[in-house]
Amino acid sequence: MTSIINASNANSALVNTLNASESKMNPNVYNTKNIYPAAATCYVRTDISSGTVGASRSVTFNLMKYGIAQQILLCYTKNFSTAGTTRENDLYNIIERVELLSSSKVISTLTRDDLMAQFSDLETAQYVPIADAALDARGTSNSTHDYVVPLVFGFMKDINTNLNLQFNEQMSIRVKFGNLLTEAATGTVDATTPLTEVFLKMRYKAYNEKDFAQIVAENYEKPELNQMATAWYDESATSKTYTAGSAAATNLQLKVELKNTDCVNDFYVYIRRVSGQASYNISNFTPVQLLNVTLTASGQEIYNLSKVEQQYGRLCENGFSISTASNSVTGFANSWLKNIVKIQTGLWEYSGGGSQSNTISLRELNNPIITATFDRPAVGTSDETYEMVVVEDCVKIFSTTSSNGRVNVALSN
Repeated sequence: MTSIINASNANSALVNTLNASESKMNPNVYNTKNIYPAAATCYVRTDISSGTVGASRSVTFNLMKYGIAQQILLCYTKNFSTAGTTRENDLYNIIERVELLSSSKVISTLTRDDLMAQFSDLETAQYVPIADAALDARGTSNSTHDYVVPLVFGFMKDINTNLNLQFNEQMSIRVKFGNLLTEAATGTVDATTPLTEVFLKMRYKAYNEKDFAQIVAENYEKPELNQMATAWYDESATSKTYTAGSAAATNLQLKVELKNTDCVNDFYVYIRRVSGQASYNISNFTPVQLLNVTLTASGQEIYNLSKVEQQYGRLCENGFSISTASNSVTGFANSWLKNIVKIQTGLWEYSGGGSQSNTISLRELNNPIITATFDRPAVGTSDETYEMVVVEDCVKIFSTTSSNGRVNVALSN
């Protein structure tokens, strides 16, 4: 039955050419796949080391030297003086930025804009726990509501670059809170202690003595260990204010001049309203739909896609594009994340990760500008300001000094 197919293939020029290739591999020839040494994993609570929880205040967590950090979760409880529900996306009001430090030097930062960009680029299965634990409105009237936010720095994206806290110099995480920890909701947020139970839950991996000795011997036998990872950069936002009572307008434009000189893997672009309301409202963090996004540099138009074409901007390795989690998840409050436009330089890497597929150096580009076009509804009784945000996911080389375990940014452009 199968012989006629094999006989036909034997006479095929294409099949014979492929069979002669060095790339040919028979998958039914048994061989043991690569395996990892056995290790112990555990979740450890890390409490605040210094600082005070409060509006515009900062707290610092000294990370314990229990092994290799695989996951970092920021946990906090929001308190109400009376039982009440919360609005969706309250996270963006609570957190201004999170910094990763080696000794006292900041080596990587996640701002609330970076978190928005991260979440907009997730697959459905990855987005669901974040929506449930960190972003969605809490409809149940309780006096407390618990939140858990994943802090995914570039080091956490690959098993090969996870932070070896057992060897590294003392590392810490600093959280800067927003300037307003309350919001217009059904319940009244406790003004004295709006947040309590603020801590990190860390997942550590620890090897036995022999395997850890191999890590130290092979990774740190030279003066420096250089690792490629990613880090975020936020361009200076551009804003424009429209006076109260202004009529609706179409095809308005805002521009951001790119000042960064790093190598950028992806750009994330959005426009949001940031004022014109008496108290905090999620509309302050809701991106509006962009009709068109254009990237120009050195007199050339590099990228120009309309709102319909933008859906195909996340190109996959199979030639098709993937939608964002917010496009494919129904019933969640965060459907507006689809309005964050991604300018992608390489292939979208699936959740399993992958090699560096491409980057674009801004170092020698002349006057790079991103322009976004949008429609504005009629302005209410107060002036309203619209802000254009551009954040960049950049590739960097981080070095760990073998003599003291200090982590630094070694190369970024």
